[in-house]
Amino acid sequence: MPSTRDPEEIRSRLQRWFKYTLPQGSNPRVSPVSSPEATGMSSETLFFTASWQEGSTDHEKQLVARLAPEDTALPVFPQYDLELQYRCLKLMAERTEVPVPPVFWFEPDPNHIGSAFFVTGRVDGDVPPDMMPYTIQGWVLEESEENRAKLQRNAIRTLAGIHTLDASDPALDFLNRPEYGNTALDQHLNYQKFYYDWARGDDHYEVIEAAFDWLDAHRPEHISFTTINWGDSRIGNILFKDYTPVAVLDWEMAALGPPEVDLAWFFQMHAFFNNLAIRYGMPGIPGFHRRSEILTTYEEFSGRPIENIEFWEVFAQIRYAIVSIRTSERAIQMGQMDEPDTLEERIMNADLLAQTCNGTFWDTPLAK
Repeated sequence: MPSTRDPEEIRSRLQRWFKYTLPQGSNPRVSPVSSPEATGMSSETLFFTASWQEGSTDHEKQLVARLAPEDTALPVFPQYDLELQYRCLKLMAERTEVPVPPVFWFEPDPNHIGSAFFVTGRVDGDVPPDMMPYTIQGWVLEESEENRAKLQRNAIRTLAGIHTLDASDPALDFLNRPEYGNTALDQHLNYQKFYYDWARGDDHYEVIEAAFDWLDAHRPEHISFTTINWGDSRIGNILFKDYTPVAVLDWEMAALGPPEVDLAWFFQMHAFFNNLAIRYGMPGIPGFHRRSEILTTYEEFSGRPIENIEFWEVFAQIRYAIVSIRTSERAIQMGQMDEPDTLEERIMNADLLAQTCNGTFWDTPLAK
């Protein structure tokens, strides 16, 4: 999300932080800060350039800082574990071939700039936009089918690369959430119930509560493999160059779970964006991100059969429905959206969520 902080104040405070962090005599300088035009709705992102000296060597780096949003900005999530995001990036860099930005610093003390934050290098690349969605306008829509197919295949290869890590590896222990249950499945389900209760306040959303009942009734009996879940696994969180991922971004929803958590989100978020285009009388991108192709390609790269995917697709729709409660409330608060007539209209994917629960989604052209 765009920063709500004063840009000159944040620049000055960042510069003081560099002076505090770097060796004495580094004489750090920080350029004016800016926010990216294409940005998400959760953490704040700042672009800046920092220069400093180490002995006789001059350094200059284009950097990115990720901050938790201010409480007044109506946060999307109840907490922002920036250290978890930082550790996920380091984990990918050290143990996989997944491309991530260079990881430099994590600062837990909020007193320096008003929030804990971490700093990475800035990577040049193109990102499929969220606003307006890439299914409505932008470079992905304008590309040839051949180039979109390259982008899709390379993105799925990267997703499978994330899932090469086994949750039994102690290096992944920081993603464990025992307060929500003993197993990764319990942790996912119980966290989402907690998140829903936090997001809804005193309101009740029948379509979401019916979907939770569906999950309880269709709970998988067995999970063969548990790994790191990227969490927000979609092409809109990947920087591409020549249709190849050069940086995987946004790890704030990371957890432990079966790879199908990410795979379902990867497809269902595209289904939402494509459905959004169709809702407004546009064609979307027919032939791109076909469900059958995504599943087949993922099995090719991962070497594992896909399990319980319909369960995790309903789960993905629930996750986004809860997120949309908060993003809609923020839009209403900021005057970007009128208060809808019903609570359900705050849920951007209410129709898709209902369709997945009643079993009709998989017979629609969108799911083919």
